[in-house]
Amino acid sequence: MKNIILYIFVIAFLCTHAYAEDKFGDPSFEMGSRLVELIPGDQNYPIYVADPRRPRTHAGIGYIDSDIPEISNSIVNLDAGTRFTLLKMHKGSESANTFSLDIEGGLFARFDLVNSFDNIGWDGRFGAYINWERYGPVVIRFGYRHLSSHVGDEYVKKTGRRRINYDRDDLRIGLGYRFANNALVYVEPSYAFHLGNTSRQDNPAVEGGIQYQGPYKMWKGSTGLYTGLHVSSYDENGWNPSISGQLGLKIKRDPEKIKLRVGFEGYVGRAIIGEYALDYDESYLTVGFSVEY
Repeated sequence: MKNIILYIFVIAFLCTHAYAEDKFGDPSFEMGSRLVELIPGDQNYPIYVADPRRPRTHAGIGYIDSDIPEISNSIVNLDAGTRFTLLKMHKGSESANTFSLDIEGGLFARFDLVNSFDNIGWDGRFGAYINWERYGPVVIRFGYRHLSSHVGDEYVKKTGRRRINYDRDDLRIGLGYRFANNALVYVEPSYAFHLGNTSRQDNPAVEGGIQYQGPYKMWKGSTGLYTGLHVSSYDENGWNPSISGQLGLKIKRDPEKIKLRVGFEGYVGRAIIGEYALDYDESYLTVGFSVEY
């Protein structure tokens, strides 16, 4: 219980402070030859649009083919979270060769649509990153991420399954390269320095992908197309890849305000909830929407 309270606190902090620029303006000050912006309105490092575990506020419903015992073929995924930039540092008015500090938090829950909306399980995630955007198309980040997974209470009562203590605390390096106008290719290896279940988990993992986020050209400049492919692989699963993809529309009224994504999400690979990931595989297709702060 204390874990979920911690995640809720982190998410509430991030979402509340997402509006700080509107309320308090855009504070900035000089530090030597550099300009420091507190709570800037943009982020240096791009989001991974097809990563099903990126912090987001999201609802999706769809079909699943899973090896997890005693669940139906219909699921509801409910996520809450965001990533937030605390500060940005760059030389004068230059937007390149910029350093920034991000924090993030997220909850990812799954419910069985047919069996009384029973909670199958949930993952919690929080982390912090230092980002560097140099001159040109290259972006780099280095950071820490915590992931803790849990079995749903209703699923425990129904099946008797106990938690295997799936936790990961890892250090990671992300490298992105922007190309061909609004497209990005990226890779992010990681190494866990703490594991919840050392007898079953292993330290190294890697993820990467390619994505496109088109300009807002449709419907009077309010809507654009986005699509992406994300691949993750873990030593603890024999490096077998898990693949997720997204295709949809991004909608906004003001680029500095809330944005909405509506689209399809597909996944095939190890069970996405950590508590089941070492034992079961699954594939699913959902339709849903995400709100970005």
